Parts: sequence; C-alpha cells; structure tokens
Amino acid sequence: MTAWTRREILRATALAVTAAVSAKAYAQHGNMGPVSPPVRLTDIPVVDQTGTPRTLEALLSEGVTAVQTIYTGCSSVCPLQGALFGAVQDRMLQARTRYPVRLLSIGIDPFGDLPSALREWLARFNAGPRWNAVTLASDDVDRTRTELAGRPTLPRSIADHSTQVYCFDHDAMLRWRSADLPRVEEVCDVLGVLGV
Repeated sequence: MTAWTRREILRATALAVTAAVSAKAYAQHGNMGPVSPPVRLTDIPVVDQTGTPRTLEALLSEGVTAVQTIYTGCSSVCPLQGALFGAVQDRMLQARTRYPVRLLSIGIDPFGDLPSALREWLARFNAGPRWNAVTLASDDVDRTRTELAGRPTLPRSIADHSTQVYCFDHDAMLRWRSADLPRVEEVCDVLGVLGV
C-alpha cells in the first residue's frame, strides 16, 4: 500500500462527497445554473496572494474564470473546495480552449486572508500560475458575496459561506452558478464551453 499525501486525501474526500450529493439536495439555492442575463460584478480593488493590488474585473478579464469564496481559517468545507479546484486545475491543463482557463479563490475574511495566508492556502493544493487568490476590503465582502449568489440576503457568518462555483466568460460576465460543492466534471464542462 502506498502512502497518500495530504493533497491526495483531500482530493479523494472532495470527490467522494461531491459524487454522493445530488443537485436536488441543494434545491434551496434556486440560483444555480445559467445566469441570464449575464451579470457584471462591481469592480472593486483586491489584493492578491503576492500582495499586489489589482481590480476584480481585471482578474476576471484574463480568461474564462471559475470563482469560489473561501477563508483561509476554515477547516470544514474550504479544504474540500481547495481540493475541488485542484482537480479542476489538473483536468483543465489538458483542455484546448480559445481563452485561457483561470481559477480564482476569493478570501472573504479580510482580517485573516492576508497575502501570506492566501499563498499558504494555494500551496496546500499545489496551485499553478493560473490559480490566484485575493482578499477583499471589509466593506466589499457582503456586496461581492451577494452579487455572486444573486440573492439579496446571505448568512451573516462567513462560516456559513456558499460552496458554489461561479463561472465567468472572457468579458468578466458571470454566466453560471453551480450547486454547492459541484462535481469536478460539471465545472470543467462549463469552463470548456465558455472557453470556446
């Protein structure tokens, strides 16, 4: 028997959990599937894992992008989300698309998701150069979460944050919302279609 790395264990757990959960179990979300009409998020300043100030729209315009919300201090669902994006990253490396495929983890704890914490979080999942992480200013967290979810109210606690994946086209327009903890194949299929 071979020894599994932490990453392999997290990935296997994430894949098992997402495979075992049907989309019907998350029917309470209602806001999943194609986004019509497409939505442009408010362009806000962010700071990436290198400490570089950027804007959200600039990051989303670098290709077709899958977005997730995380916080680096999370020990429940965020590791599953990291493993999910790790698997998407591995599969999308082989994809031939017109526009580059990007992954973006948005840290929603502005006091804990410092660039150093974001770098460590990405390193846990062997993030490559097409996977970035950013933190938001405290004033922008609720607005961004609300715009991503497409609902006027959200749970106040970041511990209750969504595990949906949001897919954007190359014009930085939100085109698709997943159910919570979507299957890897589902996210890859959407990115593949948007990348054509």
